[in-house]
Amino acid sequence: MKLASLKEGGRDGTLIVVSRDLTRVVRVSDTARTLQNALENWSDAAPRLNRVYELLNDAGKAQTINGEAVFAFDPMALAAPLPRTYEFVDGSAYLP
Repeated sequence: MKLASLKEGGRDGTLIVVSRDLTRVVRVSDTARTLQNALENWSDAAPRLNRVYELLNDAGKAQTINGEAVFAFDPMALAAPLPRTYEFVDGSAYLP
């Protein structure tokens, strides 16, 4: 399964599923609005995302999947997969 984030929909981007051949994508807002949300609810989101991935690859040239439009993959429209990941900064090793 290939997942990516578009540079739209807020600071965390918009989650999309990318086809195996990297030619088509579809938004999956009904499953998870962002990749962070999908990871936080992975046990529920993973099977649904995988089903969309299978449909995207097996549906030939379907125009919609689960009511969302399928459109051409544009790498320039992508954000970092997790635009606002959390960071743990350990300052205990710094000497005064």
